Amino acid sequence: MKKLVAIILLLGLTGYGIWQALAAGQSKEVGLSVRDTAPDFALKTIDGQSIHLSDFRGKPVIVNFWTTWCPPCREEMPAMQKFYQEYKNEVQLLAVHLTSQDERQKVEPFIQKYGITFPVVLDEKGKILKLYNIQTLPTSYLIDSNGVIRKKIVGPMTYKQMVEITAKLR
Repeated sequence: MKKLVAIILLLGLTGYGIWQALAAGQSKEVGLSVRDTAPDFALKTIDGQSIHLSDFRGKPVIVNFWTTWCPPCREEMPAMQKFYQEYKNEVQLLAVHLTSQDERQKVEPFIQKYGITFPVVLDEKGKILKLYNIQTLPTSYLIDSNGVIRKKIVGPMTYKQMVEITAKLR
């Protein structure tokens, strides 16, 4: 009888340990750390269409924060467009223009100059800038198909980096 109780107790503890380990990999907490659920937001495009971050659930997304005056932002845009053209069926891109830190009238010429076809939304009041605590430009968050942050990238990314960091999520 003692052996049976010991086996049941051991199995219970093992099961609980496995459950804890699995739960640690998927935080349900909203926050900005890896494994947190990314804070949702809604912003408008230049033409007034409202886009929510949560609209992209079911597909990984790179959320990129940028301005037109930022040299590293300009440097990475061609790579982002190339990546979007090749992987848009597998990974979404969402560019958040920090309009509160830039001039709105510069956004459309920038989009045309770089041939950007992925969604660009405008953070005109700086609410998302503050929500995501953006300090350096560009900053990108890689968010999985469940809305969970998997990586934060500070500084410009190359095409190769985008392909590599999204490979596990595609």
